Amino acid sequence: MTSYDARTALDAIHQHQEQTRDAYVRHSSSLPYMLLTALAVFGFSAAVDLPNPWRTLTLLAAGALMAVMLFVHQRRAPVRRKPSGAEWAFSVWVGGVVTVILVAAVIGARLLKLPEPGVIAGAVAAVATLVAGYVTRPIIKAITRRDGHV
Repeated sequence: MTSYDARTALDAIHQHQEQTRDAYVRHSSSLPYMLLTALAVFGFSAAVDLPNPWRTLTLLAAGALMAVMLFVHQRRAPVRRKPSGAEWAFSVWVGGVVTVILVAAVIGARLLKLPEPGVIAGAVAAVATLVAGYVTRPIIKAITRRDGHV
């Protein structure tokens, strides 16, 4: 094997790693999964305003939707890789930001004495979830590229 052959093989490996990272990021922020996540966030928040038997059913439905969506998301992934600590930390941070937006929307809706503040806050949080999915895509791509493991 010559040095040219070794360099060509190494370049091919790096190209395949980059394709793998791109597929991972593309799948993690795909529209159907983001829409289902936003729907589950809306369901969790809107359930607060419902009377008790419907509240429980809505919470169970939203939880089941989220669990099934996560299972299907993992099963259909074109690339399987273990997320790094930085990816987990960033995901938790984004979830915290969406939660803060949800709480702020609930407080704002209650201060404005709007009817059904949980539904309004859920809609705001669902939109924030969709926006966060698109805004964070380049950041997730940078984190996966920086970590370097596939």
